[in-house]
Amino acid sequence: MKKRCFLLHWLSCLFLLPSVQAQVTFQQIPGLAFFDNQGYLNGVSWVDVDNDHDLDICVTGAGGTFPNFTNISAIFLNNGNETFTNTGLLTSAQKNPMRHGWADYDNDDDLDLYIGSTWNSNGINELWTNNAGSGFTLTPNTGATPNVSQPYEGTVSWADYNNDGWADLFIPRWNDLKNKLYRNNGNGTFSEITAGALVNDLAWTSGGFWGDFDSDRDQDLYVVNYQIGASTPGNNDLYRNNGDGTFTKITNAGPVVTLQQNGRSANWVDVNNDGRLDLFVCNQFGQDQLHLNNGDGTFTMKSIGATNHTSWSSNWGDYDNDGDQDLITIGFWNTDSRFWQNDGQGNLTDITATHPNIFPLETNGSNSNGIVWVDYNRDGWLDLHITQPDQSPDRFFENETTNCRSWLEVKCIGIQSNHAAIGTTVRAKTLVGGQPVWQMRQVSAQTAATGTNPMLLHFGFDDAVVIDSLVVEWPSGATCYFTQFPVNQIVDIREDCSVEVTQSAPELPGSLQELVLCMPTDTVLQLSTGAPAGGLWQADCGNCVDQSGMFQAAGLAAGEYLVQYLQGSSICGASRDSFRITLVQQPVITADADTLEVDAGAEITLGADGAATYLWNPADGLNCTDCPDPVFTADSSIVYMVSGTDSNGCPALPDQVVIQVKPEPMFNMPNAFTPNGDGKNDTFGPAYEGNIFTRFNLKVYTRWGELIFDSNSPSELWKGTIGDKQLPSDVYVYVFDYQLINGNKGQEKGDVTLLR
Repeated sequence: MKKRCFLLHWLSCLFLLPSVQAQVTFQQIPGLAFFDNQGYLNGVSWVDVDNDHDLDICVTGAGGTFPNFTNISAIFLNNGNETFTNTGLLTSAQKNPMRHGWADYDNDDDLDLYIGSTWNSNGINELWTNNAGSGFTLTPNTGATPNVSQPYEGTVSWADYNNDGWADLFIPRWNDLKNKLYRNNGNGTFSEITAGALVNDLAWTSGGFWGDFDSDRDQDLYVVNYQIGASTPGNNDLYRNNGDGTFTKITNAGPVVTLQQNGRSANWVDVNNDGRLDLFVCNQFGQDQLHLNNGDGTFTMKSIGATNHTSWSSNWGDYDNDGDQDLITIGFWNTDSRFWQNDGQGNLTDITATHPNIFPLETNGSNSNGIVWVDYNRDGWLDLHITQPDQSPDRFFENETTNCRSWLEVKCIGIQSNHAAIGTTVRAKTLVGGQPVWQMRQVSAQTAATGTNPMLLHFGFDDAVVIDSLVVEWPSGATCYFTQFPVNQIVDIREDCSVEVTQSAPELPGSLQELVLCMPTDTVLQLSTGAPAGGLWQADCGNCVDQSGMFQAAGLAAGEYLVQYLQGSSICGASRDSFRITLVQQPVITADADTLEVDAGAEITLGADGAATYLWNPADGLNCTDCPDPVFTADSSIVYMVSGTDSNGCPALPDQVVIQVKPEPMFNMPNAFTPNGDGKNDTFGPAYEGNIFTRFNLKVYTRWGELIFDSNSPSELWKGTIGDKQLPSDVYVYVFDYQLINGNKGQEKGDVTLLR
């Protein structure tokens, strides 16, 4: 079993491998479920059908012989353990299905499938709607639908050409027929576009390939023609998107649109890392051509390979993770397939002989049909899938490289843009060999004639330890900028610039420190590491740390932040010291009550929460001062301040409790009163303050024992009358029965003098 430097065995690779780069090797993996040796596979693609973050495979093609073809199209779901299962999700009845393409045409966040038919079976193309990975529904063949006869097995291609957020469809046609462009109406229907040269030029078209060659964020279209008229080799056509739903046919771009050959397919690629899409064209009975984008609307042509060669398809991928894309061309009609190594400047070297287990394949010459670069096991290294026609078995070659070059894989998810993010450009800058190198990739729904790479963009970065800049340019016009982005991980980036890591980068050797800062008291922290100086500080909180390791918490919200010190100029010798810093929002203590009024001598329980430790001050009258619920014995009025800390030791905002102790309830009985209406001493009863009685009964008698007044309420006192009759000045007798709020009760008897 091979070591995987970026999975479980990273650390062992770090110490066992030399820094020089080893030869990349591929090992053929036999027996995978999607292999076919019974039929003719015309289409192959790797996509995440069920959104489980691993790549599934779709094959379209037919078994049997003409005219009695048998459909062998299928979708094989990835089980997550490098095995695959045909779950019967696809039930197409086309006799001879050909090439296919994927897009999220209904923007429900799963990829839908369009299958082209073939010229010799009178088939109808089919659009299949993905039901969240649980099955596919065939859309109607009537009404506003792209389900039409093609004919021929040309490369069907999706792109949102008018940037309305919905993926549109281009269908190439053979036999000097008009090509078709269908605009997605956004409601499950399509409208055919009939105006313009793009859909009115006549040719034998092999396929259409979308790409933003002029970097204006709309999709231009390169149409590959096999021939024009009965037998004349055709020139290919480049249609520049005008940004208003129309196209201009470019005729002055150079040989890219004037050279007459039997074109079979093309693909867009930034072959020389200058930030512009170049174009590679496969030809039959001729020489393949690489057209370098000059940035002014013209291209410079470089011929690749033999002069009398047949290449049906090609595909690009950075198989050795050295920071540039390499090329494989698929030969046909008994001509060899070729493997080309890129030097990063667009110069290609034939390295076919260094991979004899791949090329030539076991048939006479090549006779291959489709090719896909795919990191099927998510180890950061591109593997190779080659399909074969007729009874020749497919081939799958696993990349066995164990050197420690860095990489990144990005899935873009549109929000305003089409949800599959077709047409989105991702640019990445790293230091390679001490020099800054920019790379760019563009999300495409077709990367080869019969095979489609995953929409998961793969970058190789050679020995870079971090991505200095990562820029995502969306068709909507939105742009996401990231700096100091980690390598060796797989991420989803949404159009709102949020990032989800679906496979984390492995840990580099180094230390981890857990730190807590209390807000707002702690705002600055000098981080220190045992690694040598000269490394790179990076953080997930933007500019919160400078290159001296000074962490600034000001302006940050409470939460957890990761700061890292990356040391080393090569990924193979790098180390990373990490600081997980938790910013704690200042806790707030809340007392159960702000103000309490209690009777003297009473005992009450106070309370507070919001902290882990508590301190009550002063200590007077409390049975404990370091508890959340001390008992207070009422003596005199007092103000308590309760403070404390949280579980991290961060000081809390304090609270206070004001306690007012009511005096002992008291009253006295006057011995005289003067009911003369002057508002002073006009009634007779107990003199007191506050509400001190729980029981009250006052009786007044004449000196001869006649009851003349009886009240059970402190608010009803004797006015010196009996009924409405005023009584004369005299001495009267009272009896007062009572109970006080403190529980004391009793009876008072005495004389009171009424004076008039």
